[in-house]
Amino acid sequence: MVLRLVTDELTRAQKLRVAYSAWARADVDMLIAMFADDGEFTLVGNPVLNPHSGLRLGIPGLRGVLAQFHRDFRVREFVIEKVLVDGDDAAVHWHSSLELIRTGRVVESERCDLIQFRGGLIQKILCFFDSATMAVMTGRAQSTGTDALDEPGSTGTHRQLPPGE
Repeated sequence: MVLRLVTDELTRAQKLRVAYSAWARADVDMLIAMFADDGEFTLVGNPVLNPHSGLRLGIPGLRGVLAQFHRDFRVREFVIEKVLVDGDDAAVHWHSSLELIRTGRVVESERCDLIQFRGGLIQKILCFFDSATMAVMTGRAQSTGTDALDEPGSTGTHRQLPPGE
């Protein structure tokens, strides 16, 4: 049985804010309730470098990836920068500060999601993010040379080099 929220009176932009708030609180059941039973979730990236990457189909696939994500990361900060809705299509630009639970390392993650609705439910999410920084921060990839990512307590923010360096 899947819990369905009473969200018929909400606009699609409001529904997305409810869904992303549930994600930030690790409220998997509430987030799942916003999806169609045959919904799709794709986190763009290489699953070898980022195990949360790839296509997940249906409620079981979505539940699995969300539960795994929240076992691996703690959301320290979450901000929706912009929500754009055009009929059944939407885009959400957001930022989060995530703590990798096993190491305590923090990564700043800026993302953009493309979303499709079917009826009042989310049918599909395609999530774009900086998968290279995430792979380095989680230890699945190494950066070369001295880099802000290698420093203890790094937030994953790169320093800007002057032109020519």
